[in-house]
Amino acid sequence: MDKFNADGIVIRVQATGETTRIITVLTAEHGVLRAFAKGARGAKSKLQSATSLFAFCRFSFVRSKESLIVREADIKEIFFDLRNSLEALALAQYFCDAAARTIPEDGTGEEFLRLLLNSLHFLCKNSKDKRQLKAIFELRLAVLSGYCPNIVACAHCAAFESEIMYFDPLRGTLACNNCAQSEGIALPLSVVSAMRHIVFAPFDRLFSFSLAAPLLQVLEECAEHYFLAVTQQKFKTLEYYRSVCTLQSVPYD
Repeated sequence: MDKFNADGIVIRVQATGETTRIITVLTAEHGVLRAFAKGARGAKSKLQSATSLFAFCRFSFVRSKESLIVREADIKEIFFDLRNSLEALALAQYFCDAAARTIPEDGTGEEFLRLLLNSLHFLCKNSKDKRQLKAIFELRLAVLSGYCPNIVACAHCAAFESEIMYFDPLRGTLACNNCAQSEGIALPLSVVSAMRHIVFAPFDRLFSFSLAAPLLQVLEECAEHYFLAVTQQKFKTLEYYRSVCTLQSVPYD
């Protein structure tokens, strides 16, 4: 039997049988792995916490025939503080769902793992606006998955900037104010600059930019439209996050 260890974070959990879990784990070395954790749902199981959603662990796997089995897991981080905010928890669930359904299964997952871990870290600390984190995660995840938008310049005249530029989420292209021929998302130049930062910045600077609240709203909507366009999927976790945000914004008497 093939045995190996890997650091990874649980991004999906499914129940099977009486006490077994099937977990999807995002690892740096092996990309996305799916494994059986036998007995993990048992009350006294040592794998119960380690195979829960958001658990970042050092996993010990055994490959038996065509199945991958979790033998042991040492917890590094479980991002417990996500439970302090329903909105943060819902957004984190969407991040994991998007990762599980978007990341290619062949190849390494190092950059994907860094993106998810850092996004969850900032969510736990509540040190970044959630709209900013969501835009960063969606747009950078699209880029890492091979869907890099063409936002260097206007797709028609190659103008680097104009006061207002228009982004086409279906084509992933920009048009300057003079060349815009069809409807797109109107973006102030500061939002265009933020998108370029997310797409092209080295990872250690990825989260280091700021925008005023109204502009963050535009950035978030733009990134979401593009991500949904390139993945061509619907995410129930995204719908749930939206409903939570709406609920949180309703004033109480």
